[in-house]
Amino acid sequence: MQLGEIIRSFSEEAPANEALLACNDIVLVAQVGEAADRFDETIGEYAAGAVRRFANLAVSEDWLGLMNVIERADDPGIDCLTYMVKWSLKQDAAPPVPAHQGCTCGGNGGCS
Repeated sequence: MQLGEIIRSFSEEAPANEALLACNDIVLVAQVGEAADRFDETIGEYAAGAVRRFANLAVSEDWLGLMNVIERADDPGIDCLTYMVKWSLKQDAAPPVPAHQGCTCGGNGGCS
């Protein structure tokens, strides 16, 4: 399976949910559950969204890290999903970016 196929497959809720549960990492599943609750999503929705966010927002270093994981993986699909979900959890745990100087929106996205 090629990386594009993995990303396409896990970009949908059901396959992402099944693969996340198949990774047998109860701590990761619990972390995803907590994040999913914060965003009013199911575990599968969060996992699928994590794949889409990684595909759209990851920088070169993130992709290089993913390639290293896949290169050493016994199960590239599961390891790919795990890497992307952990990346997404880290992004969601990061503090919000402060509003830029002169912004009157207070950081809520409604800048004028």
